[in-house]
Amino acid sequence: MSNLVLFLLYLALVVYALVDVIQADEEDLGGIQKGFWVVAIVFLPLAGSIAWIVVSNGARRRRAGSGGQATGFPAGRPAPARYSRRVRSWEQEDAPVAPEDDPEFIWLMEQARRKREREAREGTGRTEDAGPEDERQRGEGHVEG
Repeated sequence: MSNLVLFLLYLALVVYALVDVIQADEEDLGGIQKGFWVVAIVFLPLAGSIAWIVVSNGARRRRAGSGGQATGFPAGRPAPARYSRRVRSWEQEDAPVAPEDDPEFIWLMEQARRKREREAREGTGRTEDAGPEDERQRGEGHVEG
């Protein structure tokens, strides 16, 4: 008879732990996924059930001590983040004062100059290489009449 009572207590503990895991909030899981807790309770019923009860009760006690608000942090709310002050480009001491001092501006001006030279070369190269027939078709040469 005592074996039956012990078996029923054991079974009640495992069923209670399984139901409690399934219904638990994310804050009660102790940072471990529900699936792991279910597997632990099914394959290691006594150890898994006791571990679940200890972890979940500890998490619930911490939550109740923090005013009933779940923070997800064991020590309460974290300190606010501190970021270094953002320095804008015009606030930097080594920022260029004039456009001629800015290497990026100089590079862009050089690229624009090269593009203009290339377009001028390509534009004048066509008329120099063109024969009289090509000029007549474009209307630049003399008109036959």
